[in-house]
Amino acid sequence: MSTHRLSAAFMAGVAAAASGCATPRFLIDAETARTNTHTVLAFEETVFNKHQVREGFERYVGPGFRQHSAMLPDERDATISVLSHLLNSEYPASRLTVERTVAQGDLVAVQVLWKQAPGEVGGVARVDIFRLQDSRIVEHWDVEQEIAPKPGGN
Repeated sequence: MSTHRLSAAFMAGVAAAASGCATPRFLIDAETARTNTHTVLAFEETVFNKHQVREGFERYVGPGFRQHSAMLPDERDATISVLSHLLNSEYPASRLTVERTVAQGDLVAVQVLWKQAPGEVGGVARVDIFRLQDSRIVEHWDVEQEIAPKPGGN
């Protein structure tokens, strides 16, 4: 076999091997979305159900965190303080239920129902949107609405 043909065969083999080993971009994106969703769900569970606010922030929130909620201060320690007081003093029996999640790229949206007391009819419906970087939360937005009991108990 000539050197030219041997070189061409070698290059074809390298290209075939490389293409077989390459991970398609959509699989990487799907894995990132899955990992980010797990991070957000663990954060919500730690903060809103276990009421371990500082632990949740230390474990799941990255440096440079920005809070865009109108209900919470932007500064990280101030946010931790407000949430700690809210969840441990004002609503110590509150629970959060995740209804659904949507993830795309570095964003995860979570629709939740927050009940401030056991057996509460209604509650607060909220959508939290998180941006993650290196599997840590770096930004948060939310929109919420109180859910009042329907007349007649339905």
